[in-house]
Amino acid sequence: MSLPKTKLSTVECYDAWSNTYDSDGNILQLLDDDAFDEIVQSLFNSNQYENKQKLCCELGCGTGRNTIKVLNTGWCMIAIDVSASMMEKAQERVKQIQKNHDVSISWIIHDLNSNDELSIDESSVDAIISTLVIEHIASLDHFFKVIHRLLKKTNDSWAFITAMHPNMYRAGSQAGFIDETTGQKLCGVSFDHSIEDIIQAATKSNLILIKYTEKAVENDQHANQLGSRAKKWIGTVIHASFLFKLQNK
Repeated sequence: MSLPKTKLSTVECYDAWSNTYDSDGNILQLLDDDAFDEIVQSLFNSNQYENKQKLCCELGCGTGRNTIKVLNTGWCMIAIDVSASMMEKAQERVKQIQKNHDVSISWIIHDLNSNDELSIDESSVDAIISTLVIEHIASLDHFFKVIHRLLKKTNDSWAFITAMHPNMYRAGSQAGFIDETTGQKLCGVSFDHSIEDIIQAATKSNLILIKYTEKAVENDQHANQLGSRAKKWIGTVIHASFLFKLQNK
């Protein structure tokens, strides 16, 4: 039986979640790590063999799970999040890798649903990543317009987006956590975006889908690897990832 949900603003939810976000057994994070490694890790690694300094913008850096992966390949980064508490966790992670090598990163607190323009130059970014964020985006058209504005207008520019698959949302699940002190399930504001709507909105901003991947909890063995929360999703696609490239007119 699922717990009743207490709705918070997205920033309130993630501020409260920040202390346990990396340790509460979120199976989507594990599938998300697999998708990152399979689809874009090689794109970041290729920079190690080039002399050019490249810049990645992360829309929704959270606790820095992917931030440090990118920095470890030598890319520069701009990390953006709506939650100061989540970003503090990311900054702690980055400080750990700074003990071993220099990194170049800027931090911006920003609400991606806001009409306020991001303080980043137009056409200045080589790549954009945004993982498990799009569920909280009210307007897909606005989101992809931001991505298009930031990306350099070259054939090498790309964006990697991941999402909780609509199967989960329609089964009553959404991003949130159980508050250990109250036992309540706390959730932010989520939107049920279909796969088709995401691709269509990206296409409107001249972002062409290069690769689409779905991940499911495959069987009992896979569920055991992911953790106890995976059992109920055996046989169900719960994660989606999109690699887009900019199409220049």
